[in-house]
Amino acid sequence: WGTPISYEVFPRLAGITLRAFHLDASACARAFRTGGPLLRDLFGSDLAIPACFCPPIAYGHLACLGSEVIFPENGAPAVRPICSSIDEGIQLLKRDIIFERNALYRQHVEFRRQLQKEFPREQVPFSGFGKEGPITSAVLLRGQDFFMDLYDRPEETKEFLELLTQSIIQFVKFCRDISHQPSVSPAGTGLADDFAALVSPRLWSEFVLPYWQQYYTELTTGPRSLHCEDLTPNHLPYVKELGLMSFDPDRSSKLTPKIINGQLGVPFSWSLQSFEYPALSPETITGWVKAAFADGASNVYSYIYVNMLEKDIPSKVKAFIRAAKESVQNDPPN
Repeated sequence: WGTPISYEVFPRLAGITLRAFHLDASACARAFRTGGPLLRDLFGSDLAIPACFCPPIAYGHLACLGSEVIFPENGAPAVRPICSSIDEGIQLLKRDIIFERNALYRQHVEFRRQLQKEFPREQVPFSGFGKEGPITSAVLLRGQDFFMDLYDRPEETKEFLELLTQSIIQFVKFCRDISHQPSVSPAGTGLADDFAALVSPRLWSEFVLPYWQQYYTELTTGPRSLHCEDLTPNHLPYVKELGLMSFDPDRSSKLTPKIINGQLGVPFSWSLQSFEYPALSPETITGWVKAAFADGASNVYSYIYVNMLEKDIPSKVKAFIRAAKESVQNDPPN
């Protein structure tokens, strides 16, 4: 079980804008110094509070391809589509991309260096300069027109996805090299690709699975894990073909633990969403946790978001933690 903390919580508690948190290392450091103790006061000692880390930029790879990353005053970083056609996307991906020359990458490296000076007794890792999965990256480069490309230009779309997946693989290896990790991990690797859920299950064999397999094959000899939101039961037979060791469906309203357990038969997590808390009592939350485990979930988690900092929500999170701890203690893993 876990209660991971959304990075947005730290600047909110410190009264700092998200833009400052992402772009001003001293403001970021102040957010961690202020936010950590306040989180402990709100949620108690069972909440795992992380040490300082670089604010995540999920679109680091896309920035290296030429996308402009926008930092709103109080919103998550965002990008706009830059490829007006699938042919333009193919030509973009055929260029030689030197990741370390990207201005945002260099800014991120300098940001980490400044954070390390702020916290000399802690190890601030190189992290946060991220990537999305092949389908999500394709949509972010092409916009909604990508879903028409699947039907109007299927062969070109396959070439685009193969090139894009290879670019993502090269980016992951680049980041691993910076962190002194093996380029092909024997310990396993994860993939997050939420927009794949928007592709009809009948198209997955052509437009999703080949590129996910390409990703896993070139990046790990160990366990495979997947995060993909909003899937349906009809997607699960294709997910099963991946040979996963763990699966995180996160927000998937058409799935239940019983459905996932019955169709996949692999360890999976189940999430209590932040927007559900206001309508739930501590007793209902306890029942939710017990039911999730009883129906086959291997672990449960609940992200701490900014909307959970007020009123009676912290006490409900404590109920979630108590129920999860008790369930794990009463039924330890084999």
